[in-house]
Amino acid sequence: MTGFLRAGSALGVVAFFAGAATWAAWPRLQEAVGFAGANPFSRKIAVELAADPQRGADWRLRPLDNQMKLRLGETGIAFFEAENRSDKPITVQAQYQVSPPAADKYIVRIACFCQDRQTLGPYQKADLPMTFFIDPAMAKDPAFASLKTITMSYKFQEAKTPDQQVAAIAAAEPMN
Repeated sequence: MTGFLRAGSALGVVAFFAGAATWAAWPRLQEAVGFAGANPFSRKIAVELAADPQRGADWRLRPLDNQMKLRLGETGIAFFEAENRSDKPITVQAQYQVSPPAADKYIVRIACFCQDRQTLGPYQKADLPMTFFIDPAMAKDPAFASLKTITMSYKFQEAKTPDQQVAAIAAAEPMN
């Protein structure tokens, strides 16, 4: 048992010094990878989430949380509630807008309801997830040195299902 404790203690000491050496090397690492100043992974950005209300539509989309704060490189997950307010199924496709627009290149969507069509049954509600992170490369872009907030806004557009597309083509073709 004593040998095990010594081996475990030695591993702990080695891990401690390895971590300390990494932080001690941070100034040189900054120069090597081009990061200036503080650790870019400690910078936080407020991500505001919004949805276009689209008056008169048979559906509703809203974020369950209006804002989250993430460190650069930290994975975030946000949920939007979608609701079909009609008595028939609907198929919708989400579109998004980012403000400031140039920040969109640094938002990495790992999985997003905006990538697929969503079909909601009559009066159905669903929580739709979006998993993303802000690329730490943003820290090297001088245009975003003072950026504190990014807004991600989503809206639904009705999407044509394959059956609707076939029906529309058939209706447009002249009958012989």
